[in-house]
Amino acid sequence: MRRLLRAAALAIALGGCATFSRSSAKQAPRTSLAAPHAVAGELNGRALLAELPARASRLGASPPALVVSAEALDNEWIGGFVDVPREDCLLGYARGAASIQDIDVAIYSEEGTSLAVDEGRDVHPTVLMCPPHPARVYVAAHVVDGEGLVAVGAQLVPRERGTIVARTLGARGGAALGPRPADAWPGLEDTIRVHRREIGGVWEETRRVALSVDAHVPTYASLPIEADRCVDALIIPDDDVALLEVEATDGDGRTVARAKDGPGPRSLTICSPIAMTGTLSVRPHVGRGLAAVVLARISADAAKDLSTRPDVAWVATTAPLARATGDRNALLAKGGYDGPVAFAAGSLALGRRTSVPLDFKPLGVPCARVDVVAGAPLALVEARVWDDAGALLSSGEASSSLALFACVRDRVRLDLEARGRPGPYAVTVRPERWKDPAFAVHPLAASRMLARATVGPDMLLAGKDGAARDLTLDSQHEVTWSESVAAGRCIRVTVGAEGSGAGIEARVFDSADNEIDRSEAAHAASVRACAPPDAPRAVRFEVRGSAGQMDAVIGERIEVSAPR
Repeated sequence: MRRLLRAAALAIALGGCATFSRSSAKQAPRTSLAAPHAVAGELNGRALLAELPARASRLGASPPALVVSAEALDNEWIGGFVDVPREDCLLGYARGAASIQDIDVAIYSEEGTSLAVDEGRDVHPTVLMCPPHPARVYVAAHVVDGEGLVAVGAQLVPRERGTIVARTLGARGGAALGPRPADAWPGLEDTIRVHRREIGGVWEETRRVALSVDAHVPTYASLPIEADRCVDALIIPDDDVALLEVEATDGDGRTVARAKDGPGPRSLTICSPIAMTGTLSVRPHVGRGLAAVVLARISADAAKDLSTRPDVAWVATTAPLARATGDRNALLAKGGYDGPVAFAAGSLALGRRTSVPLDFKPLGVPCARVDVVAGAPLALVEARVWDDAGALLSSGEASSSLALFACVRDRVRLDLEARGRPGPYAVTVRPERWKDPAFAVHPLAASRMLARATVGPDMLLAGKDGAARDLTLDSQHEVTWSESVAAGRCIRVTVGAEGSGAGIEARVFDSADNEIDRSEAAHAASVRACAPPDAPRAVRFEVRGSAGQMDAVIGERIEVSAPR
């Protein structure tokens, strides 16, 4: 027992000494630390590629090249140009740090056409592009989710080894053909001709190319649109693919148009108030093959001739409502309009229609000009004017502000809807300067004629008022008359129609029976003939309906000779 007590006492004593010793060590002063050793350098992106380059080389690929390596944030692109021999394939891949949850890789031509892309929800995207292809391409990575170090690599692959490399490494694209000329596409010219006849207008073709498409991933092509112009995209699949899904996005990635679902060729038409670099996405639901893409353009004013309603690439106004309204009032006053006799204001919400009651009785003229002015951030406004009986009097849409012409001396209802962004609006009503008794006979036809006769995004009437008359159009009869255009002047003839028929065709010829101008559209058409500055010119106008019978209003305006 005594031995146990002595052992316990000794343990307590030793423990106390140890405690004292540690306490003393903590209280001892520490010496100052030296500065850390720093070396200038960059993160090693090659390490992210791991064993992939070595595996590709064992399958017959060239030594790897690090295209680019950098820190990337969420939704950021990095990339670089790569020269590719025309007889070889190119293997492209992107890898990211562990902090990145989703990354894509794509190969583009120098003009921005997508040649191969892997947009799967993963962190190891890989693509293979095989001949024919451009001699120089851009290989890029897109961080979809996350942020951190990203590396993009590329290797050349002999064409005969392309299928093996793609299958072993799980590369998208495989034997993708890339873009190539579509001039020899079977039946292409007939398909284009039928499509243009259906949509109307006189188009200028700007591009024709064949793209490889795959049901697993979309294929992209650049879709540039100039300011105040419209672009029509016609996509024609070959026999190996079916049920194309076609979508157009603007420079900010917003979807501005989608082609209707269905078999066979797909198409979409887009108008933009400003210059826009968009993207066309093409993806079949079935198969893997080729699709011909044909792009054509037309001016925004000429687009009024179209029988189909184009989509509008909207741009939100940056001006507050008060300033936008003041600018529009000043512009109309300069154009000869009186001040507004009615005013209304409010705010539009997305997906909700707003109705504004208007009274045209105090105007005292056949037609009214109704301006809908958008204030920031309101965008893509759709408007319709209805009478008390529920008959449509006028309709239109615009990226921000627009004008409608309504020919009725009664109370009406203006329906407004925002389809881009919500925001404030103002409505002003003025007597229309162009007055003629014929406008009251067929109100909808007159409103369509007036809207088609305007020019520019502000929808102003150019020149001086001329003759106007109402008449009936059908496909069995042609309305013709001759005019003498004064030296240095132009005559613009515009026709608007209403009724159960459909389609208007207007033409103008010179004295030698040469066609000067033509316009074909569903409800309103416009042609113009000009004389040289030193002599008058004899011309002949022809107007007829395409199908059925329609009530029409024809108006003439005298303009100064100038380019359209």
